[in-house]
Parts: sequence; C-alpha cells; structure tokens
Amino acid sequence: MNTSTIHIERKRASRRNRATAPNVVIREACDRDGIVLGHLVASHDGTPEGIVAAARRATQRMFDAFADVSNVSSRIIATDASGRPRWTVSPNFAVIEELAVA
Repeated sequence: MNTSTIHIERKRASRRNRATAPNVVIREACDRDGIVLGHLVASHDGTPEGIVAAARRATQRMFDAFADVSNVSSRIIATDASGRPRWTVSPNFAVIEELAVA
C-alpha cells in the first residue's frame, strides 16, 4: 500500500478481533453521539513519526469527507507489521500508547 493512500469505508461493520492490513492507521470517524460514519485507512512506516503522519493524513481526509464528524469521538488505532492492532493515538497526536493485548 502506498503511504499516501487513504481508503474510506462508509457505514461498514468493523471487523473486531481480527488481523487487518500491516502498518496502517485506522481512523474510525464518529459523530458527537458516537455513531460510526466510516473508517479511513492510511499506511505508516512503523515509526512513531510515521504513525503520527499517517494519523494526520487520515484525520484531514476524515474532516473533508464528513461534515458532522467529532475529532474527540473518533478513535485512532495503528497496526504493527503483522497487521494486529498495536497502538492507539490521541486525537491531538501527542500521545501514542501501546495497546494491552492478551
């Protein structure tokens, strides 16, 4: 996947507890009531800087695609090289935390 590629899936059920594409950021776009509007995906290089850059690209596309989206209500998850969810990114991109996955 090209690092500038952004994919938008509108109102598609999420595939929880499954592996997904390797090294991608997934932005779940939600409105202020927590209703999922869609998902945006951007690839990253595995570094913290690359994850933040991909999150910023996905966020810009999110605001372009959805007029009633809420930044705070929209989650950001990044996958590792195996495609498993590994990190969460804060809405202001200041904090990247590793997920506690059993």
